[in-house]
Amino acid sequence: MDADLQAAFQYTFPLYEMARTRFIAVEAPANPNRGAANRIGHRRALSNHTNRNVTAPNNDTLYSSAWLDLAAGPIEVTVPPMGQRYWSFHFMDAYTSTAEVIGSRNTSGNTPLKLWITLDSDTASAPAGTRAVRLPTRDAWMLVRILVDDAADAADVHKLQDAMTLRVVNPPASPLPNPAAPKTALGSPTDGANYLNVVGSMLARNPVPAAQPLLASWQKLGLQAGAQASDQAAANWTAALPELNQSLRSGGLDAGSTTIQRWIYPSSDLGTFGSNYALRAGVALAGLGALPTTEAIYLSAVTDNQDQPLQGQRKYRVKVPPSGVAARAFWSLSMYQVEPDGRLFFTDNPIARYTVGDRTRGMVKNADGSMDIVLQRDEPADAAQKANWLPSPTGAFRLILRAYLPSPELAAGKAPLPTIEKLP
Repeated sequence: MDADLQAAFQYTFPLYEMARTRFIAVEAPANPNRGAANRIGHRRALSNHTNRNVTAPNNDTLYSSAWLDLAAGPIEVTVPPMGQRYWSFHFMDAYTSTAEVIGSRNTSGNTPLKLWITLDSDTASAPAGTRAVRLPTRDAWMLVRILVDDAADAADVHKLQDAMTLRVVNPPASPLPNPAAPKTALGSPTDGANYLNVVGSMLARNPVPAAQPLLASWQKLGLQAGAQASDQAAANWTAALPELNQSLRSGGLDAGSTTIQRWIYPSSDLGTFGSNYALRAGVALAGLGALPTTEAIYLSAVTDNQDQPLQGQRKYRVKVPPSGVAARAFWSLSMYQVEPDGRLFFTDNPIARYTVGDRTRGMVKNADGSMDIVLQRDEPADAAQKANWLPSPTGAFRLILRAYLPSPELAAGKAPLPTIEKLP
């Protein structure tokens, strides 16, 4: 594999994935719930096995989302009082890096909040009474998470969602141009012309940051802002893309990670990637929208305590220590089937359970306060095991342990973690 081509793909894949995800949410004719740029859309139910637009969704929070286009000028967002529950407004630039997270970690939930969202290049001061959020790219994603305890609690969260507002301060007289060609969604992921045209469109709208002067060396490969791909460049990429995509699957969320107590700890660069382009590309594939580690830590497991791969045809016990998981907000353990392309989604199961955690009702604890979570495909016969059952898929799976607002001990890898034991 040509080293320049591999480096160029690793750098530009997040742009492609943001354009693809945005197209599905905003423009795709096949999506009956598509919205528009600079408009908040709300998910009214927790994610389940049918939600496959964004990889590795959580089953703890309701999402609200807006795809921002700052070419229209500043945007004002109103956040209602959120109370004491966990919440966050996560702002990502076109390259998938986190620009800012505003939420219960750094803001009181007792009063309303106004956000003034604008480009870094906008030198004007934010109006009095607003909090400035300055983003480095024209295209950006605002992803909102609000904790939901159960179905009854969802109605209260719906009210919070309905109280959010977003307005373009000086709306343009005519619609802004689309962010990329329609082939963003319609083209094959191994179509070189599609890939180059989408990335070229995104680069034209979102120039490479000054601190990352890499694009000039890749123009010979057909990567050029706003340019239509040549036949030769498109053919070269078509030939290479299957192997390039496979290279992301082998790294994915684990690029730059460390393993502690058999749990994979992400790199501290997660979410705020800097020049860690390998991690940025891997997360775009397997965990697009992941929060930075200051906000949440995503620990994952793909093997048991004997270092054997996790497989759905086997049975496992996950023992949570009496102290639980050291999170200041909440923790949860989610089950994901691993797709052939490396993306992670919930698996269909008879009890519609995709996640268990410290807020799951009916879980049975042991006498010492520990908890045994049962992982298997078929329903357990034992009543206590059934109460603690997290159904698995038929094939390979990955566990993700989320800790929102992790303790310093957990962040440092010094807190006790659950163990995964294969059962007979």
